[in-house]
Amino acid sequence: MNYFLFKLQFDTAVHFGGADSALSLYTSEETLRADTLFSALCHEALVQHGEESLEQLCAQVRQGKFLLSDTMPWYGETFYLPKPIAASESTEEVETTLRKKVKKLAWIPVLEFDRYARSLHEGHFTPDEQPESFGTHYEQTKAAVPMQGDTMPYQVGLFRFAPDCGLYFICGFTEDGQDEDLEYLLDWLGATGIGGKVSSGYGKFHVVAKIYLNEPFDEQTEWMYHALSAEHAPYLLLSTSLPQADELDSALKDASFQLVRRSGFMASDRVETPLKKKTQYALSAGSVLQNRYQGALYDVGLSDVHPVYRYSKPIFMGVTL
Repeated sequence: MNYFLFKLQFDTAVHFGGADSALSLYTSEETLRADTLFSALCHEALVQHGEESLEQLCAQVRQGKFLLSDTMPWYGETFYLPKPIAASESTEEVETTLRKKVKKLAWIPVLEFDRYARSLHEGHFTPDEQPESFGTHYEQTKAAVPMQGDTMPYQVGLFRFAPDCGLYFICGFTEDGQDEDLEYLLDWLGATGIGGKVSSGYGKFHVVAKIYLNEPFDEQTEWMYHALSAEHAPYLLLSTSLPQADELDSALKDASFQLVRRSGFMASDRVETPLKKKTQYALSAGSVLQNRYQGALYDVGLSDVHPVYRYSKPIFMGVTL
């Protein structure tokens, strides 16, 4: 498998509504999950090249030729991984302020991951200097102007990345040229915007780096490629995804995981109003498993208008915990 890292910098504020929240309009997440990113890529493939291109992209996923992680934050030259869902066995007394600080951490710098893993068994973890936040949350007032009746104001939750922060994701390919096809789609998607409220100008980005991880050039990329290539448990899950029914028992055996609700609506030019998608509960990125699984590209449409796909295939890192 050829692994690439795409580093994105955002030119505008973003609205990443959570599919597991009833208040998704009024708040914004800081990252995008793999299924949301893949849906945006599918839409862009359809717009740029038509249904044949869309089906080709979906076929690559079904055949295991294209894998995608959730988006994760970067700060300067530092890439972050989701904090593993693993209980600490250390008996060392830790000062209350530090314990609370570590508990609040959602992301671990790549080169601090092993040090954090050791702290789960002995000693304690003291984070190096890093931003308290990768950006700023705020709200903006918009107005709904109906054909008849009064204008109705409403709030939109937004997030603006700090100038030296952004998101990255990892993808795996089996064939030459797939990275160039993806880069082409990302260029168009960045100009259109990703997430919610893109018609208001939110979610625009550009690719600032494409890194071929199979040819690492520093300690950080070497660590990442070694972990991606590792064939030993435990495995750190990087993609919010759901095992197939016959994989569930094996995947969940001795696993430490969290479930996240994935739902939402399908927008299509074949229907007048968005249609609800099937709700699923997936394993969240950061889950720690002893056994790999394949996952699937699920059809989550609740109508016969056309298939509605939800990406749900994993990327794993073999780690030491």
